[in-house]
Amino acid sequence: MTDHYGKTFDTRILRTRILKFLQHSFDDFYEHTIAADKKGILTWMSESYCEFLGLKESPVGKHITDIIPNSYLPQVIASGKPVLLDVLYIRNQWVLVSAVPLLNEHKEVEGAFAFVATDTPSTAKPLLAKYNRLQSEVRNSKHYQSERSSRYQLSQIAGQSEALKTVKHQIRQAARFDISVLLTGETGTGKELFAHALHNLSDRADKPFVSINVAAIPDTLIEAEFFGVAPGAFTGAKKEGRPGKIEIAQDGTLFLDEIGDMPLPLQSKLLRVLQEKEFEKVGSNAVQATNVRIVAATSRDLLQMVSMGEFRADLYYRLSAMPIHLPPLRERMEDIELLSERILDECCERLGVATKELTEDALMLLRSHDWPGNVRELYNVIERACIMNEKASHISSKGFRDVFSNNLIRHEELRPPKALVPAKTPEAVIQTDTDDTCTGSLKEQIRQAERRAILQALRQCGGHKTRAAQQLGISRAALYQKLEILQIN
Repeated sequence: MTDHYGKTFDTRILRTRILKFLQHSFDDFYEHTIAADKKGILTWMSESYCEFLGLKESPVGKHITDIIPNSYLPQVIASGKPVLLDVLYIRNQWVLVSAVPLLNEHKEVEGAFAFVATDTPSTAKPLLAKYNRLQSEVRNSKHYQSERSSRYQLSQIAGQSEALKTVKHQIRQAARFDISVLLTGETGTGKELFAHALHNLSDRADKPFVSINVAAIPDTLIEAEFFGVAPGAFTGAKKEGRPGKIEIAQDGTLFLDEIGDMPLPLQSKLLRVLQEKEFEKVGSNAVQATNVRIVAATSRDLLQMVSMGEFRADLYYRLSAMPIHLPPLRERMEDIELLSERILDECCERLGVATKELTEDALMLLRSHDWPGNVRELYNVIERACIMNEKASHISSKGFRDVFSNNLIRHEELRPPKALVPAKTPEAVIQTDTDDTCTGSLKEQIRQAERRAILQALRQCGGHKTRAAQQLGISRAALYQKLEILQIN
């Protein structure tokens, strides 16, 4: 190689000089380093980055999203493509990040490195300051605010039990692939929270997240709610028509809660959405394409429903490309303390009461309960305890016993602490409740009679809410409303 003065350069020397210059530039620009293996488990984090993140102990061995939920490393590991000079929001500020995959001799991804620059280096400060200012303007502008966005990160779901770790791992795996996901589990296990987290971890995170409770929509309106209504489709319809939830969620995630309550005619139309990626509005023959991702959830046994002809087999297998079962709270009692502390802090802040702590005997009492309503019931109990102990700095077991005694849960259901306490069968709960003797005011007696009638109908219909509603002569939506008011799980 010869320059315009006729001097000869060795290309190898030139390349070495360039690489050395780039290395020094890279070292000067980036302050922090982090590395993870191909499963996203942290293998290294620089001491300076640990200090920046405010970590009290080494994060090595934990999943990257447990430490930095919005990290680029999972994306780089999954795609094998680097992310060069992008921004990331950490600890209430934007930082500059570059992440590169680590490949073996077979060009397979073995892990990834990330390099982070805060506003400390003089080279990064002007750029980050400008970006933070622009982002502040965006946040304050209603034009850019979205009502259809997911609210929960996987790191916000508290617990360290093996059962919960397994679920979190499955959620991360499912998020990497553009497939339908079926979340199963008892009422109150947090199916919607996990659906939000899955959406946030996926490539659709910046797209809409739309949620529908299938059971809460009357049969006469459910098709229009799903697919929308064409202009002038029927008398009383808006002239401009109305978009359905599938159209609103376009390119994003559509979460279908209580999918087991979907009427059979609508199941066949949903199957078409999954198979053909298209749908038609009510009153229209025009076919619309859709790229929505379906995440469904149910507390019912769909396979049993398939065998009984109440749920389409082909739809079941389409929905359960990645089935994830959420364990009930009684199967992860070791999470009670973490969950309770987080819920308590949240309730105190939301209710505007003094910060409180749980005594050890209070935690023992909480661990002794079956929690048939799972995390939702735990939240309800802690919230009531917060209110009933408004001025106290601690909540003891007595504070919770007062809540239990004023709730529909009875003292005899509280047992000494066990590692795992088996839940009552639905038949046992129904039988116990239907044997109660009516006491108290007329209003309370009517409430008890209504509760017994609903439980009796559910028992006779094998827990099938649609048939129970028909037997009671009320709509399915009305039944779900009464279940919520009467706190029947």
